[in-house]
Order: sequence, then C-alpha cells, then structure tokens
Amino acid sequence: MAKRKNTTLKKVIAKNKQVYYYKNGKRISSEQGKRIEAQTFAKRSEAAKKAAANTYKYQGRPIPRIYAKLLSKIFSKGDLLQTMDLSKWKDPATGKPLFPRFSDIQKNIDNASKSDSDIFRLLTEMGYFQGKEGRTALIDICEIILQKEYDKFKFILIDEDGNETRGRVAMCNALRQFEEFVTTDIRAAIGMNVIKTYFDYSPNYDFSKKIFKVDVTDLNPKISIEEIVNRGVDKNNTLTQVKGELTFPDKIISDETGEAIPVTPKSIVGKNKYKNVYITFSVS
Repeated sequence: MAKRKNTTLKKVIAKNKQVYYYKNGKRISSEQGKRIEAQTFAKRSEAAKKAAANTYKYQGRPIPRIYAKLLSKIFSKGDLLQTMDLSKWKDPATGKPLFPRFSDIQKNIDNASKSDSDIFRLLTEMGYFQGKEGRTALIDICEIILQKEYDKFKFILIDEDGNETRGRVAMCNALRQFEEFVTTDIRAAIGMNVIKTYFDYSPNYDFSKKIFKVDVTDLNPKISIEEIVNRGVDKNNTLTQVKGELTFPDKIISDETGEAIPVTPKSIVGKNKYKNVYITFSVS
C-alpha cells in the first residue's frame, strides 16, 4: 500500500514535559499549536453531533446507512429514506410498522436474499455486510463471493494504485487490507478512535463469462483522505465530515489561507474517491 501523507497537527511531549507542535512537518509556536488544537476539537465535536443526527437508527440504536438503502429497495413504496428512525417505517397499505422488532431488519434482508434472485444480485452489487467482532469495516463482500454460486468465477481486483490481483482468496485479502487502511486514514483525519466505516461495492460481474471484477482505483491520488474529510465542502459549504461520505467535494479549504479552493478537474466532483466503492463513515 502506498504511504499516505499526514497533514494534521502533531503534538509531541518531550522527556522534560515540554510540549511541541508540528504542522505539515514543520514546528510551530506553542500558542499557534494550542489555538489550532482548540479550533480542531470544537470543529470535530460539532461535526460529530451533526453526523449523529444524520445517522439512521432503530429506536436510538445506530443502523448502517446501507441497511436503510437496501431495505428501501425491498420495500419500494413511499420515500422511506426520509425517515431516519427505521422503527417508524410503516407499510403504506396497512399503516403498521414494517419492523416491529430490531431483529426484523436482518430477517427481511436474509429472507429477501434467499427467495429473490434479483435481491441476491443486488446484494452482490451493494456488498452484503454483517457486524463482526473486532472489525473496523462492517461490509464484507467476501460473504457473497465465497458462496457456491461463484465457485466457477474468475475474480479480478484493481487496487487503489491500479495494480491487478487475481483469485478469490487473494481478492478477499486485498479488500480487507484496503478497508483497513481507509478506515485507519479516516480515523486519523477525524481524530477519534471509534469510527465505523461502510463499504458499498459496485462490482462488474458477467454471469455468462463467469467474471467478477472490483475496481477501487483512486480517482485522484493528489487529494488525500484527510483533505476530503477535514477540509472538503460542498457547494453549500457543508463539511464532508458532516455528510459522512468519502466522495470528492466541490471545494477544499486551504490549510494556509482558509480559502475554499475549487477541486479540479470538475469532472470528479461528487464521485467516489475509490472508483467502484461508495464509502461512508460515522462516529459511534
């Protein structure tokens, strides 16, 4: 994996208890460091509150956004995604809750994947996920491709640097590493340890030729995860950190002048940083 440049404020405590601050690899004054530290903490706290408000929940229990997206396609009548609490999603025909219990959410996903081939393909495209103890990334596309339906497939992964990996096991291992480094970079950018990341893959698959291909090429390596997460804003000047999406923003706030500079080329604005995977994150 290529090394990522960390441009965040660094705080070093010497053996004599003296505190030193560094920015972009250069030492800055203690006064300037403390001011940036206080501003960063305030900004992250506010962003965390807004991110929590924009997180789907079930009676206060956080729900990964991809759960809501998938369920809204299974229950396609009405604009369900406008309601952030899934316990309040109702059947338009009866007016009764679609999910009387939290367990009904997973049950509906599981049943749909077993009985409907279209839903199975949709799960393949989106990446079927399960919470796993100790894992930072909750979506596990390998849960899908290790099923017997894919035993005769050829598996191809194009990684973030454009390198090709072949084979089912090799692809799974490489994707796990990819999810880990992205999650680590987002965690470092936000400055909080408890970060949940969700990977919504859109693979290219050909059932007739038995080819399954995932392309996670970095569409612009010059724009770092830290720049997108900490200093990216959309056309309404909403921080990327609030939206919780790893997509290219309209502008990036200059670390030196504070000026919002348009992202170039314009063609990448709004697109995934990594080609065929939509990545979202939240503070838990």
